This record gives sequence, structure tokens and C-alpha cells, in this order.
Amino acid sequence: MTNPDETAARTTLRIAGVFQEIRDSWVRRLDSYYNQIESLTEGDWIDSQDLSGIIRESRLASREAMDGLGNDLSSELIHSSNGIITRHEAERASLQEEINDLRRSLSRALSGDASTIRRENEALRIALNSVPEFCLLQVIQKNRRATYDQLSDLSGISKVKVRKAAKELMARGYVHLDKKAKPHQIVYLSTPWSNPEPDLQCTLESSQPPLHYEQRIERS
Repeated sequence: MTNPDETAARTTLRIAGVFQEIRDSWVRRLDSYYNQIESLTEGDWIDSQDLSGIIRESRLASREAMDGLGNDLSSELIHSSNGIITRHEAERASLQEEINDLRRSLSRALSGDASTIRRENEALRIALNSVPEFCLLQVIQKNRRATYDQLSDLSGISKVKVRKAAKELMARGYVHLDKKAKPHQIVYLSTPWSNPEPDLQCTLESSQPPLHYEQRIERS
């Protein structure tokens, strides 16, 4: 896009050139007029009445020249200004249209991204809920500690799968097996979506808090 200062400079030079042409044109007209007067008076005696007429004609010619020069300059200035304003309005309208197009494109992109993210999150949630380890870890986190039988009842997962999933969770450091408790209990330590709890270590007491049986996690 052209720099506004460069555009203004070129416009000023163009207008100045037009003004110069108009001025030169009227100077030539005046010179021609006075040359005609000189040719009329050469070799002839002129009386005061003729001289008054020449002066009057000269004054009228000068006034006509100045009025014509002013009118021509004003007309050219108005014409150039209208052209500049028209181009400015056209550029402004074009720029505004580009901005509106960008806004519409951005709105569509953001709307599409939001919908995509929601679908991906829902798909991820469904996928996670279908993983036994994830379901079991949610139950353990809620109850803090529980036996294999209790976890099987709470999660709806078979005891074989509970033991296998608990083994995976222990390997990753999310739960701990309290072998001092009878029967053995799985103790919650941390989850991938929360910070570890340093107070929950192997020395946890084997006392068992009330278990939450009110909600059962369904297997997908």
C-alpha cells in the first residue's frame, strides 16, 4: 500500500504543476492584450478619451485575468480534492471490507475450533471411561482406600481385572498396596490430573473410612 505521505507529496506536486500552467496561460493572455494595445497606439496621437478607454479596458482585462485565474485554480483544487477524497473513501471502504472478512473468517475458525475441541474432549472422556485403570483410579481416589472385593463391587469390574488394573496403577505410583491390612487394601496416592499427596505413604493406618456405594461406575 502507498505511504500516505508519499501520496500527499505527489498530489501537492501535481496541483502545483497545474497552478503553474494556469498562471502561465493567463500571463500569456495579458501579454497578448497589452501587445494589441501597443500596436493600436503606435504612430498615432491619442487623446485623453482614448487613454481613459485604454485604462478602463486594461483594468477590466486585469480583473478578468485575476477572476479567471482564481476560478481556474479553485476548480482545479476542488477537482483534485474530490479525487483525493474519492480515492480515500474507496481505500477506506476496501480496508473496512477486508477487516470484516477477517473478522468473519476468524469467527468461523474459532467456532469450528471450539466445536472440534468439544468433540475431541467428549471422545477422550468416553475413551478414558472405557479404560479399567482409569475407572478404578477414580473409585480409589473417592474412597481413599478399599479392598479388592470392595473395588470390584464399587466399579463393577471383575476382581481379576481389578487386580490387574491395580497392579498397573501401583507400577505408575498412583496407588499403594497396604499389606498390613487384612485383607489387603489399595491406598490412594495420586492421579495424573492432580498433585501427589505426600502425607499418603506406606505408613498409612489401616483404618478404613466409610466407602461410597451410592454411585457405581459403569463399564463401557
